[in-house]
Amino acid sequence: MCYGLEIANETEKRTLKRIPSQRHYLLRYRRLVAAAILLPALLLADEIRVAFPNQLHRRVTLRTFYIGNVEYLSGQELAEIFSVNTYVNDDVNKLVLYFREGEVKITAFSSFVVVNEEAFQMPLPTYFDGQEYFLPARAFFSVLGATVLRGARYNEARRSFMGPNSYTAFNIFSAKVESKQNGTLIRVKTGEPFDTRNIVRYITDNGWLVVQVPGGIVDTLALNRSSLGGIIRNAWGRQLDKSAELRFKLTDRVNLPEVYQIKGGDELHIAIRNPSRPTNDRSNEMREQWYLDTIVIDPGHGGIDAGTVGKGGLKEKTVTLDVGLRLGRLIKRKTSMRVVYTRDEDIFIPLWQRTKIANEASGKLFISIHVNGVKNRDAHGFETWLLAPANTEEAIEVARLENSVIALEESNHAYQEFSDEALILSTMAQSAWMKESEVLAAIVQEQLGKRLDAPNRGVKQAGFLVLIGATMPNVLVETGFISNRIEEKKLGQNEYRQHIAEGLYNAIMLFKEKYEGAMLAEQDK
Repeated sequence: MCYGLEIANETEKRTLKRIPSQRHYLLRYRRLVAAAILLPALLLADEIRVAFPNQLHRRVTLRTFYIGNVEYLSGQELAEIFSVNTYVNDDVNKLVLYFREGEVKITAFSSFVVVNEEAFQMPLPTYFDGQEYFLPARAFFSVLGATVLRGARYNEARRSFMGPNSYTAFNIFSAKVESKQNGTLIRVKTGEPFDTRNIVRYITDNGWLVVQVPGGIVDTLALNRSSLGGIIRNAWGRQLDKSAELRFKLTDRVNLPEVYQIKGGDELHIAIRNPSRPTNDRSNEMREQWYLDTIVIDPGHGGIDAGTVGKGGLKEKTVTLDVGLRLGRLIKRKTSMRVVYTRDEDIFIPLWQRTKIANEASGKLFISIHVNGVKNRDAHGFETWLLAPANTEEAIEVARLENSVIALEESNHAYQEFSDEALILSTMAQSAWMKESEVLAAIVQEQLGKRLDAPNRGVKQAGFLVLIGATMPNVLVETGFISNRIEEKKLGQNEYRQHIAEGLYNAIMLFKEKYEGAMLAEQDK
């Protein structure tokens, strides 16, 4: 998981194209009034020293300004010091700071600051001069110390703000681009070695090379100021919970790069080779087109969306993530196929974004992993679902539960008015993969049946939003019923989860053999 920020930007761009409303003109008027008030008030300036306990050599100063007797700081300047990304929504006068531990949302002229959807009220409102957001220093430092910079301390008498002890030093810094005769080399400065076998890389449809480094902590400000050139136009990074995501904007179509760790951990090299010349070898073309080289694993739910919760407290999101990671490890260890996770940690990913991740990664197979839960406590077993209009009451209920996550999303995206007619159109659009998806579903049921001591409930169909838009064979697997007391206990066991992962792995390998053989045979006719 940089999909959310980029998509949010596009959403806001579309928003700005709307015809200005009365509220829009009111906000502009408030900006002018605020600027008139602040210009004379912000003449008196001071500064606060910012230090980090585990980076004693790093000491910076933060400019502050006084409005009357109250000291204010710039939100944008604070973001630079802590190397966090920002997002500004000019339409509603809102600033968002993306700290590693969460999002801080600031609204002009409001005394409320929202941190990870929890509101904190400051004694005084923020100010906005049309360009920068100013916050009351003492109150805002208190909010940060209690939330995203937990443990940080502000000493007003000594004019210092001490960052938290847990604020981890960065281990990924700036990048340097070198153009070579046979391609492009991106040299990323690192502070420690990384296992390149776990690094995920893919290229999006709009030309971003994405590199996700587990264990990485990226200095986003340093990366944004990297020395670029050649086919790399822009560099951008964001911090995930357990990994760093690096993004490089490409100016040309390229092959997927290789990643190497060198110099004892001093640099991470991303080698982008020039695209190979077109070939007339038909067999190579067919192999490239049909070869199942990228498997997308989608562990259902995550983050604020726990999914179904059993009587014993076991959460669906915990089971699906564990099974998904186990499946990914089996694929990586036993094959040369690439594994892409829609999430590999406990974070929330909107439904519509999951197939987008799969498509942008050029996935060839999409498996969404879930755990069932119904009112009937006696129901148990495993089943595999296809995308199609629900044809039974059971299918309608299962789809309703899995789709209910959209209530947690900031907006309901394109499916807010989703209807049966729209579902049929989506199913028709994916009809090219329906036959393959049916074959995959049948193989999944067969292989899970060989490893699980539970009833095989068969292949079914319903309108799962998470499958909509996948341009590849795709299924949703309900691995068991967490609402059943006995099956919840099984799903909580590592050995049982491993059996599920092994069943899914064998299903993928059998489907791969049949799929590639059938496709190439069809092309040879």
